[in-house]
Amino acid sequence: MIRTPYTVGPPVRPPADFFGRSRQARQFFDTLAGSQVQCVSVLGLRRAGKTSFLQYVAYPQLAAKYLPDLDRYIFVYIDMSACQSPADFYMRLYRRLVSRLGALTGNGTTRLLDDVDIYDVESLLYEFGGRRVIILMDEFDQLRMSAFGQEFMTGLRALASVWDYELAYVTASYWDLFRLGNFVGLPHTSPFYNIFYPKAIYLSGLNPDELEELIRVPAGRVGIAADDADIAYIRRIGGSLPFFVQATAAVWLPHKIENRLPNGKEVIQRLASEMSPYFEQWWRNFSDVERAVLAQVIDEKPIERLPFVETEVDEAVYRLINYGLIISTGSNLWSDSALFDYWLRVFNGRITGSSRT
Repeated sequence: MIRTPYTVGPPVRPPADFFGRSRQARQFFDTLAGSQVQCVSVLGLRRAGKTSFLQYVAYPQLAAKYLPDLDRYIFVYIDMSACQSPADFYMRLYRRLVSRLGALTGNGTTRLLDDVDIYDVESLLYEFGGRRVIILMDEFDQLRMSAFGQEFMTGLRALASVWDYELAYVTASYWDLFRLGNFVGLPHTSPFYNIFYPKAIYLSGLNPDELEELIRVPAGRVGIAADDADIAYIRRIGGSLPFFVQATAAVWLPHKIENRLPNGKEVIQRLASEMSPYFEQWWRNFSDVERAVLAQVIDEKPIERLPFVETEVDEAVYRLINYGLIISTGSNLWSDSALFDYWLRVFNGRITGSSRT
């Protein structure tokens, strides 16, 4: 039995197993490497690869390709889903900063405190000199917990506004910053938003070349050659988001060894059932306009007939395209994957119509 070369589940850790996202990586480093460091918002659906992307861009060998002065940059990763309160966040951040500072100075980690607040973090940041400290804040949607409020976001803004050191945040979330800020009561006029580069980095679907590489290279490592028909088969079912491409490819591979394609309908039914928890979460987070747009696209009906303001529909289409759920060809919109299409029609009772397999 052949071991699957595809990563289906955990974040991708070895850089050699990370495929695509070259455009997003370039945008990421261009923003950080300016004359003045700027904060970055990374947006994507659950299972879009946000954690994998944050770990990928912090990998020294990759960062060195974009940042000739890499030694100037300090990357610190924080999983916000593990932080139960602002105090918990500052403690975790402080400990990681102490560790990084100890590695730079050779002084070890003897300065750890039992109780830490934002002012302790600020005091520590002064000691990084002319280096740029980049805080990678994964699962930033955690701010929707009641323990976090506008005071926390205001504090982050104040911490990044000190002139005596360089600090920037990279937030990864599904909700954009304005919607998160609105949830915690932060006004749209808050200066918090001013520290972020205006254009977010969307982890949308892979382009055709990236998707082909994601399928062919891992298969080639176990002696299997994927032809154009295989690529088209996996693309049609899994779409273009890496996790779902790899899940589909993992099902395809054993059949390829037997020189045949698996039954498409059976694969779609099986994977749609397995992926249902992710799709359900997507659906819960969509706005009414986004749900209506998806329903029209799946049923191949014009979105112009929707009973919403045109700008609202346009914004919803923009987000859904950037999230990798629908694709645009000219003036036409299409579902990106047969999996999500099937789930909307069959598993989710809100959409009617027959499944296309």
